[in-house]
Parts: sequence; structure tokens; C-alpha cells
Amino acid sequence: MFKLIGDNIFMTRGDTGMLQLEASLDGKAMEKGTYTAVLSVKEDMERDEYLLQKQADDAGRFFFTHDDTKDIPEGTYVYDIEIRTGEQVCTFGPSKFTVKGDVTRDD
Repeated sequence: MFKLIGDNIFMTRGDTGMLQLEASLDGKAMEKGTYTAVLSVKEDMERDEYLLQKQADDAGRFFFTHDDTKDIPEGTYVYDIEIRTGEQVCTFGPSKFTVKGDVTRDD
């Protein structure tokens, strides 16, 4: 399971998924490939360590693989997405990133 509800992401540990970013600047859609975007997940805002970081591809998509979350404990975390183009930096979030547990494990 992989869902975006409002600004919050919900996924089952170890599942795959894709998040499509529709970036805009000054109310106009940004051309794909003209910006970079990084999604970062931490236990909480005060931590230095990341649980997960994903870079969007040139089409603005974040792909989540099984290995990205298979070892993250069930819980609610915090994430944001930083978008950069030229000298401009824009951050979306922080919002909740919830990892649900799974029964079937491959280890």
C-alpha cells in the first residue's frame, strides 16, 4: 500500500510505490528536468540522521523500492521535499510519513 492523503504519506513497510511531483513556480508549472527534488524522511525534526532520502527523476517522480523501507520500524515519521532550480529553493512540508507494519517478511 502506498497512499498520499492530503500532505501525508502512508505506506506498508517494504512495499513499492511512486509519488509524482507537480512542481510550480510563481503559479506556473515547472518544466520537467529544470529542477531537482529530494524527499527526506527522519524520525523527528530534531534528528540529524535520515531514515530515507529519495531523489526525483527528471519527470518529477519518486520511486520507492522494497529495500527502501523494509527495515524501517512501524511508526509515524516526518518528511519534506526540497525543490531547487537555479538559485531558488522551496521546501514542501514537513508532513507525516507513516510506515505500517507488515505480516509477511522476507528475512
